[in-house]
Amino acid sequence: MSLYHITPKLKECIDSIDSLDTSLKDKLVSKPYISRQNLINLYTTYKPTKSLLQLLSTTSLYIPNKNIQDVIPKSKEFIKSMELLRLKVKEEEYQRLVNPAPSFTALYEQELTNSDYISPAKAHKELKSQITTIFNIFISVASVVYAIWYWTKSSWNLPDSYRILLCIFFGLLILVAEVVVYMGYLNKIEEAKLKERRKKEIKTLVKSVKLS
Repeated sequence: MSLYHITPKLKECIDSIDSLDTSLKDKLVSKPYISRQNLINLYTTYKPTKSLLQLLSTTSLYIPNKNIQDVIPKSKEFIKSMELLRLKVKEEEYQRLVNPAPSFTALYEQELTNSDYISPAKAHKELKSQITTIFNIFISVASVVYAIWYWTKSSWNLPDSYRILLCIFFGLLILVAEVVVYMGYLNKIEEAKLKERRKKEIKTLVKSVKLS
């Protein structure tokens, strides 16, 4: 839709039309521009000039500073949808601020983001925990073997060959038991992580603050 300036010449031309109602004149010049269709209707109805070209020569093309969409009144639905979109963008920005993604970008960034990211500190902590567990298992096996070795000598006074076999048997038994218990513990932790990932997080917007 073409728009034209309400220039002093055009305004004077409109004011010179005696048959045109005063309220309509005021309405036509109330804005700094007039549409092409209104200008054509003005000429065809009242003939203020000898030709339409002469009427157009009294004005110039009006180019608004803002987008042409700003000239058209926005509906309530459009304003509401734009407000919801703005709130969604702000919520995404807030989530990125609170939960920053790893500082790298790759082709499979989405897959890397969804998987468990192990930081150096976390990896060191897990390694330390594994070493401690292995040391504790070794202490348990050594303690049981020593107890069997001592008990078979003091109580039963068995030959060394039988004592060695009993120590190996109970040592392996304790070792298997410790490993089974530890593996069960790791499986429970992994199941808890998977269960936590499957939970759907429900977010509710309690209050929104408009930032200028």
